[in-house]
Amino acid sequence: MTDWFTVTQRDADLFSALTDDWDYMHNDPDWAQSRFGGTIAHGLYVLSLVPRFLKEVAPSLPIVATADASVLNYGFDTVRFISPLRIGEQARDRVELLSLSEKRPGDYLARYRHTIEGQLGGRPFLVAESLSYYVTDYEGKWGASDGEGEFDEVRRS
Repeated sequence: MTDWFTVTQRDADLFSALTDDWDYMHNDPDWAQSRFGGTIAHGLYVLSLVPRFLKEVAPSLPIVATADASVLNYGFDTVRFISPLRIGEQARDRVELLSLSEKRPGDYLARYRHTIEGQLGGRPFLVAESLSYYVTDYEGKWGASDGEGEFDEVRRS
């Protein structure tokens, strides 16, 4: 379980500016007040926080690449935005490891379930299954090479 976090109006406005996703429900508190009780967070913004949440619940996992290990974002299998997360409402991520399988010697694919829930209770805001690919001997497999590394064929395709 992560600590509580809060999406601010500034976060929503910056995300809108970066993605050109302007909408009254995210950026106009007066308009959104009667409809949602205030502006609501972008679902994709909250989804983009998943690496932060994984780092928080498992600080020893290799989130940042080193010569020894790294984690690669392998994607998402399911993402559902179930209910609005109001700007200013506290929320947290309940992270569950669903599976872990060795794909190559020393490399693992992990499947996590993320349930983003608000402090006020009720239905969760978001439920998603993320995939993380953990690589050992990162430099040998993904680093600069002479063209003979394990993943050079993948990089050329």
